[in-house]
Amino acid sequence: MSDPFALPAFIVALVGLIIAVIGALTGIASLWWQIVTRRKGAHNVRVSVSSALPVPSTGAIPDWQVCISPANIGAAPVAITGWGLEMPDKRGSLVQTKYSPFSDTLPHVLQPGTSISLFWPQEEVRLAISTHAPDVKAASLRPYVRLGTGETIYARKPGVPV
Repeated sequence: MSDPFALPAFIVALVGLIIAVIGALTGIASLWWQIVTRRKGAHNVRVSVSSALPVPSTGAIPDWQVCISPANIGAAPVAITGWGLEMPDKRGSLVQTKYSPFSDTLPHVLQPGTSISLFWPQEEVRLAISTHAPDVKAASLRPYVRLGTGETIYARKPGVPV
């Protein structure tokens, strides 16, 4: 003799399992969406470094420059308040002491999807290294920018083209 309640109990258990799986999948999808939107809305700045030869509209062409370019890839505006080159082993930073006429002025508010260029003549970078840290190689310096929130954002790879 078979149990008359076995089939309905099995169906109820199967429906419960299906609902649990659907709930777990929607929970995972919701968590993923929150992570994506939170990262996009937060301060998201990418720092790149290159060697540049800025061309002024008038006057003589300057020497080669180290160009630090912070780009706002997030959805919210972010303030850039400072920048420099950090030495290895927490030995401090090299910062530019005189204004370059090719650089954007700081502090600067980066709107979403924009970037600025901050220049430092390569000859002055070499002089700063030889004066303040003669044992440090340019390949070990880490370019960074400081945000208005106090956070420091570094370039992905260390090294400065001098």
